[in-house]
Amino acid sequence: MTEKKEEEPKEPKAKSKWLSLVGLVVAISAVIMDGTIMNVALPSIMQVFNLNASNGEWIVSIYSLIFCALLVTFGRIADALGRKKLLVWGLVVFALGSVLGALAGKFGGYPVLMGARVIQGVGGAMILPTIFSTMNAIYTGGMRIFAFALFGSLMSAMFGVGPWLGGLLVTYANWQWVFWIEIPLAAVSAVFVIFTIPDTYGEKFKGLDVLGLILSIIGFGGLVYGLIEGKSMGWWRASSGSPSWAGLSPVPWTLFLGALAIALFLFWQAHRVKKGSSYIMDLRVFKIHTFSLSVAVQIVFRTGLIGILFILPQFLQNVLGMSALQAGEITCCTGFASLISGLLAAPLVKLTSTKTVIVWGMAIQALSLVGLFFLFKISPSPGAWALRGWLIAYGFGLGLTSAQLSAILMSGVPNKWGGQASSIQSTAVQLASSLGVGIIASIFTAFLWTEIPAAVNNTSLAPQEKQSVTTSVISTQGASIPEIEKGLSKRPNGAQVDGQVKRGFENGIADTTLVSAGVLAASFVMCLWFPGKKKLKEERKEVLEEDAVEEKEGIVERA
Repeated sequence: MTEKKEEEPKEPKAKSKWLSLVGLVVAISAVIMDGTIMNVALPSIMQVFNLNASNGEWIVSIYSLIFCALLVTFGRIADALGRKKLLVWGLVVFALGSVLGALAGKFGGYPVLMGARVIQGVGGAMILPTIFSTMNAIYTGGMRIFAFALFGSLMSAMFGVGPWLGGLLVTYANWQWVFWIEIPLAAVSAVFVIFTIPDTYGEKFKGLDVLGLILSIIGFGGLVYGLIEGKSMGWWRASSGSPSWAGLSPVPWTLFLGALAIALFLFWQAHRVKKGSSYIMDLRVFKIHTFSLSVAVQIVFRTGLIGILFILPQFLQNVLGMSALQAGEITCCTGFASLISGLLAAPLVKLTSTKTVIVWGMAIQALSLVGLFFLFKISPSPGAWALRGWLIAYGFGLGLTSAQLSAILMSGVPNKWGGQASSIQSTAVQLASSLGVGIIASIFTAFLWTEIPAAVNNTSLAPQEKQSVTTSVISTQGASIPEIEKGLSKRPNGAQVDGQVKRGFENGIADTTLVSAGVLAASFVMCLWFPGKKKLKEERKEVLEEDAVEEKEGIVERA
């Protein structure tokens, strides 16, 4: 009598790899686009609800705050309870928030609008980490390379496409459509997910680590809040009109509280894992070289990325006099180039290696920003096509890099840690985005304090007028330039003065662009430490073998 062979563990298979990819692509498009499209609609929303600048900014910021604060928790819950379940429920919650946002103009006003943004943030935090952990579990081989390439390039593309689409909707429809457009996206994604994707699981837990949950929310939420408010409240001393706590701005206190909560969270998680109790994050995931290095690269890389995307629209609108839609069309070049190069990244990886594609992408981005620096310095008012050319080059490098960073990050991560690993990555990206805006905005302001006074002092304006123009341009970061230009148009030498002011502003942007190039150059050096093709393939093989063993032992399970 022959002994019956033990069945080999089966990989979870999607009913159709391509249809399942459609569902995941549409889901991530809705989440990422929501973070960018709202910026363009904000002026119209502020006008409808009669909001001041602070209230208006929080329509955008509250989404990022809630989103980042809950990512790690939902990533762990997805591992334990099922990623497909959490993804579907996340789409439902996100769609509900979108409906409330669209109806806020008729029912409930500003409080309902803010509530809608909170609900969208919760839904987004449920969706994003489950997407990457699901991809890590169900795709292998060439399909895995393509899937991560598509997602990475799509995420980068949305930074450029989102504002342009927002401009179209606001110009030719109304602000409510930035919410309405999310609903069919969520519905289509939910249908594809329900019928084509298997449910996958990570490491189980018995009960939820409540203290860990509270500490993670306070920690990540506190950091994001401080980074968002730093430029308006003051990074150390309270700015004019802002509250003061013990002689300081609330920002350093909030950042300290957030950092302390995260330190306590990490200590508590290490203690829980050692005891064998339920946890939110297993810190052993950081022992994986490709994972920890990728997270560090994401933070540095995204800081530089957000920097240039933050300052460029201001130049296009305030110096070149473009409309929001025209400015969005130019920045959109970056998004489309990123999408194309991201799709080309998959065959390039097969020809070379993941490391090579990432390193070349970083190099192209840094060199493109150096090119923009010289363009701003040499040309007083660069042409739209010259700008498009450098932005297309930048987007091409961005697509190559983004397309493979997520893939190499997840390559060494076992299935049991998939949800928390992807949520850590997403949290790092969100923190880097807030950090990029905060740091680059502060550096930009510092350069303006050097360039604008020097430019204004070369004009024939009276001393009081020089002080007024300088303060106005710097405090609004260029938003007052069109108004100043109108006031100067009636004066004999008004065009010359206006040209000096714009030139000073352009020099400030050029210097800031060079700083962003330096940040990307630093991330380029970090990427040289990634493993080569052979070592990465061996690492991935070991991970799949570990997944198979743990599935047999019941540590993880498959649907």
